[in-house]
Amino acid sequence: MSKPELSGEPIPLLPPDEQTRIFVELYRDQVNPASLARLKARVRELGLSFPDDEVLIIAALDTPRRVQEFLNTQVYYNNDHASVEQDETAMPPRRVLQTARAHCFEGAMFAYVVNFLHGHHPRWALLEASQDSEHNLVVVQDPQTGLLGSNAHSRVLNLDGRAMVFPTLRGLAESYYMWYYSDRTNNLDDLTLVGYSDTFDLAARYGTAWMDTEEHLWQIYYTYIDDSLTFRFIFDDSGKTHRYPVIAALKNQWIQIDAQGKPYVSVRDLPPRAQELWHAFWRVNGDNTVYRRPRDEARRIEQEFMRLTDTTPIDLADNADDFQYFLASGFRVQDLLK
Repeated sequence: MSKPELSGEPIPLLPPDEQTRIFVELYRDQVNPASLARLKARVRELGLSFPDDEVLIIAALDTPRRVQEFLNTQVYYNNDHASVEQDETAMPPRRVLQTARAHCFEGAMFAYVVNFLHGHHPRWALLEASQDSEHNLVVVQDPQTGLLGSNAHSRVLNLDGRAMVFPTLRGLAESYYMWYYSDRTNNLDDLTLVGYSDTFDLAARYGTAWMDTEEHLWQIYYTYIDDSLTFRFIFDDSGKTHRYPVIAALKNQWIQIDAQGKPYVSVRDLPPRAQELWHAFWRVNGDNTVYRRPRDEARRIEQEFMRLTDTTPIDLADNADDFQYFLASGFRVQDLLK
């Protein structure tokens, strides 16, 4: 869980140099000289450039456990969706150090880079939720036991990292299930986790030049989940795989772009039975202007729709609506469908 906020108090935002100095004073005595030497050599080898103070802080975070402790105790949650007036962010690791705040993606990017620079061979995975926010994991492996764990950043209790005790990625993903409740209903019994991606390597896809930038990482933020990535359902022994719902919808033309550049759900391109279920669902559940968690008949229709499409009517409608932000940021469908 992210650094706790004081009730009723705004999160402090210090000048970058001052915040970095605070971290240096906190971690200076925790630096292993051998870790610092290896880190400096690694940074030089990669052609990266970090200020000495930032190198010192990163050197102190030389294990996944220490990375998670840093996120949990020193980094506030960056709620960039707190209001419609607030700008969204995709801060790189250096800005996380300079601001002491990060949202889920930013915290995971920080953890990935720190683990990568220390030679821990991190991998990335995405937890898939239905009618809820996804969650980014940086997957790490114990070199002695081969067991898996994770780093993650969240304001929700128990959605942070995991110790390296899981024999499989599935087991790691499923350990989040009972804590993964809806951020729309805030009902602790309304669990929304449905799947997880295979792991992949950010450095293999995007190189390493971005790791020392102070610019927002929109290119990665908007394109790291594409049609090359396979997802699996939790608690599913069938071996069935699927694509991330918005990717599948684009590939199958269930989401299309109209002449004005606005994305929409093309109902007529859904499978015939799914078309019937789409219309039946909205008649029973009501329109999408006010969120209602489907119950009874609406839930039965939703489940049948998901068996046919691997998504739900609400998720499909939400994905089409959210895709406008992807397009408005200058990206195109071709950036996701290789």
